[in-house]
Amino acid sequence: MTEDEAWEAGRGIWKFNADRALAQDEVQIINTEGVVLAVATITGISKHHGRYALEGELRRGDARVGKPTTTPHRSRNSVAYF
Repeated sequence: MTEDEAWEAGRGIWKFNADRALAQDEVQIINTEGVVLAVATITGISKHHGRYALEGELRRGDARVGKPTTTPHRSRNSVAYF
């Protein structure tokens, strides 16, 4: 999966707390093993019938891509805030 594909798949459409998401500067899209697939700067949120999608600028080639995330979470929820 490319960074662009990971960003498109991971940015939404989800149920999440829009205010908490907007309080963050960036998002990491990670796989189930905790490896970073994409990193993006959050620029906004779009609403889709009670669910949301992150809007942002993908940081192609970010040094964290392909490495384990430094902020893992054990939640079964696919969205976490750090």
